[in-house]
Amino acid sequence: MTDIYRSTLVRDVLTRNKIRDANMFERVATFAIDNVGNPFSARRVADFMKSQRRSISHETVLNYLSALEEAFVITRVPRYDLRGRALLATDERHYIGDHGIVRALFGYSDQRLPGVLENIVWMELRRRGYDVTIGKVGAAEVDFVATRREDILYIQVATSIELSPETRRREYAPLEAIDDNYPKLVLTLDPMAEDSTRGIRHHRIPDFLLSEEF
Repeated sequence: MTDIYRSTLVRDVLTRNKIRDANMFERVATFAIDNVGNPFSARRVADFMKSQRRSISHETVLNYLSALEEAFVITRVPRYDLRGRALLATDERHYIGDHGIVRALFGYSDQRLPGVLENIVWMELRRRGYDVTIGKVGAAEVDFVATRREDILYIQVATSIELSPETRRREYAPLEAIDDNYPKLVLTLDPMAEDSTRGIRHHRIPDFLLSEEF
């Protein structure tokens, strides 16, 4: 997988986009892949590089990220204000076309598991034909707002909510703040999932992936 990733970077993205600074481009790509599922912006990348004593302009970062998108290495997912009914231009997230690349570059880490789970759910929603955004509800966020024709799904993704009441409240609160009757799901790896609280259904991620219900 590492060889495929580097081959794609060198032979496809770098060559097709005539990028001269291969080292900086790979640094930006690595940073993006290392932050799957986190709030993301070109300015954040530029600031990180500056902290590493590497200078890069905001515009160059945007060009590099666009090149990665064109090669289907990453996809940027915008935020959507559910109350204002408008797309937002800041703090978008991004996901990777093949999350095996994350494993190949960085190995396994429990700290990356939440991002990997989000990536898997995002990919499945896209496979099912949904348009996907990140939902903003006041100061809170919903991991995914999935829209397909007249259907809407609101989804929170977490590793577990069973052992921590605080985590459970944190994951349910944004969904409870949405004032409509479309399905609202919390997806986790908890073995005792499959319950419903105030209209919000809790499912295991593997069961969601195998289900044809949604």
